[in-house]
Amino acid sequence: MDQVPNSCMVYTAEAPAGVSESVKQALAPFTVQWSEHPEHGGGGKQAGWPGCLVSGADWPKVFQALRDGAGFELLIDHTAVDYPARTPERFTVLGLAANIETQERLMVRTRVAEGGSVPTLTHLWKSADWSERETYDMFGIAFEGHPELTRIYMPQDFDGWPLRRDFPMQGHNRFRD
Repeated sequence: MDQVPNSCMVYTAEAPAGVSESVKQALAPFTVQWSEHPEHGGGGKQAGWPGCLVSGADWPKVFQALRDGAGFELLIDHTAVDYPARTPERFTVLGLAANIETQERLMVRTRVAEGGSVPTLTHLWKSADWSERETYDMFGIAFEGHPELTRIYMPQDFDGWPLRRDFPMQGHNRFRD
């Protein structure tokens, strides 16, 4: 088992009860560590969602297997989380995919070191274009093969990544608009 510092997330070799057989079969060729999103307080929409942790090299292959082999045709969300104390893989990049027909959802995670990159998902879903640019703009995580990895919120000459936990709360640089 692997537990992230300051987190409730625990990974195991066994898929949680909520994972369908089609997902297990689609992901069988990959090394997958399974998790179940912990419930927070009164539950909520994401309480109990199953998830998995995969290698960065397998990231696009896992999503393709979910789309083509398990009917996960919607990428709901795609973002990152910063764990500055975790080394060497400081960031967790995550994507939430859904099977519209069965309403099954799966949160797929991979880890990446500062200065590292993750393969793009834009060839699978057009929605990944904006999400990956947003993640790049806010965290500084690059996506290999992205068609136009540029800032979308911050000015092009802005220095820094505002959603990193070590970013100064009052900013640190002036920029031109």
